[in-house]
Amino acid sequence: MPAKPGRWVAPALLVTPDGRYLMQHRDNIPGITLPDHWSCFGGAIDPGDADAEAAVRREIKEELEFTAREARLFTEITAVLPFGEPRVDRMTFFEVPITVEDVATMVLREGQGMALLTPAALAAEPKAAPWDLCAVLMHARRRLMFGDR
Repeated sequence: MPAKPGRWVAPALLVTPDGRYLMQHRDNIPGITLPDHWSCFGGAIDPGDADAEAAVRREIKEELEFTAREARLFTEITAVLPFGEPRVDRMTFFEVPITVEDVATMVLREGQGMALLTPAALAAEPKAAPWDLCAVLMHARRRLMFGDR
């Protein structure tokens, strides 16, 4: 059975200069994708959004009351998600540089928590969104894997 088209989402790789990533501990409620998991902040691209960058900026503002100074396209992942009826989701990841001082000003509006995690700490979490972990690891190791391109 072919997978149905799913959602187009814009997650943010909120990264500090020392290489930690601000991750959301998702709510533990039925009906959401991967409840009680660690994931990137961000969300669905709404019909009113001009593009994926506008969506990631809107989502960061809604979820953290934070205005991103920069949002640079990093990578895009398309995955068949095997939940119930399989669906194909498109995930457009943006690099959003932040500081520890920025984090101190953020107000969590969605999820049960947030934390600055190293890639290794995120990889050690038994409940980490796999596609977000993939993007974090690609971002953290980009120079090693891809050079200075």
